[in-house]
Amino acid sequence: MIRLVVLAVVFVIIGVPGSVYAQVLPEEKSEGTMQSVYPIVGFSSDIGWFGGGIYQRINYDDGVDPFLSNTIADLTGSTNGKWSAMFEYERIRMLNRPLRTKSSIEIDRDPIYNFFGIGNNSEFSGSGFDEGIYYLMQKQVAGTFEIRSPLSIFSNVNRVDGIVRLALSYTENEDNGGDTPFFTDQPMGSDGGIIASAGLGLVYDRRNSEFDPRSGIRAEIGADFTPSAAINDYGFSKYYAELKSYTKLIEDVIFAQKLSATYSYGSTPFYELPALGNKNGLRGFAMNRYLGDHSVLYMAEVRSWIFRFFHDEIKIGGHAFYDTGRVFSDTDTPRFLESWKRTIGVGGAMSAFTSDLIFRGEIGFSEETYRIYAGVGFAF
Repeated sequence: MIRLVVLAVVFVIIGVPGSVYAQVLPEEKSEGTMQSVYPIVGFSSDIGWFGGGIYQRINYDDGVDPFLSNTIADLTGSTNGKWSAMFEYERIRMLNRPLRTKSSIEIDRDPIYNFFGIGNNSEFSGSGFDEGIYYLMQKQVAGTFEIRSPLSIFSNVNRVDGIVRLALSYTENEDNGGDTPFFTDQPMGSDGGIIASAGLGLVYDRRNSEFDPRSGIRAEIGADFTPSAAINDYGFSKYYAELKSYTKLIEDVIFAQKLSATYSYGSTPFYELPALGNKNGLRGFAMNRYLGDHSVLYMAEVRSWIFRFFHDEIKIGGHAFYDTGRVFSDTDTPRFLESWKRTIGVGGAMSAFTSDLIFRGEIGFSEETYRIYAGVGFAF
């Protein structure tokens, strides 16, 4: 039996679109299809009026967790000239084997891409930020293919997957002239170019859920290599490690943590450097506020579903968070425990008719400014 659910969600906040959601949901998650259409329209002081839409389709099948396939298409444009298009397809099984694949392609045109300089102490001016002195024009086309497979050599462990990843991108950057940091610094990668990389990784996942984890841990390590040969305009490598944990404090109150580190080596273009100050870490700082050769980040959240309706068909929750981290560059102090940045914030979440679909909104505060975020799924 298929039922149609229509939800109206409106955000009247800077930088977050208002959306209308229409979903076709299966009676049983074990088999069926969920389709979502997200028409988007809104206004942001950063990009002006914008509009577009997102389409998502999730297929479920018996004995396949968390889904059989997931398709997402996204197209958004603004009156300030910023627009983006994205298509992503993920499938849990391929050739009747447990091979999890993800393919994606993204096209972006961003005339308000931020560059504050490189380092943990790069300067920031609130009035300058409002005037757009940190902006540059960036155009990028990027494609990624990733395949994950269980490793038999770790068969005694709950779940360890090996990852192989291929990526290809082309980037163009254009300065706004004047006294912008991008124009005066001319960082590595200012001319843009082609990047073709290959990566390997390991994932250990013992969470009870990918979408709404309430217990367990997830760990991932890996590396991506871009050789200075063939079509590449740069030669560099990136190494990363990440650990997430989820613990129940009291009934329905979860303490979630994330610790991550990223290290880059070689001639890394600035737009490929580890970045902090976005929805993925140091929430509350301006987008990509800190760039460096290496980064360390810790995030903590206390989450809870506070209100439940219709036998848990609809859940409304809240969370409080704390982020701290820093980047390292040639101009920064090498002392690990010095100059860490910190942000705090609060947010809310809603789950409607399936735990695989969670809407999130939050506000983060830093020593320089504040930022409002909204999206699908928890931050981690």
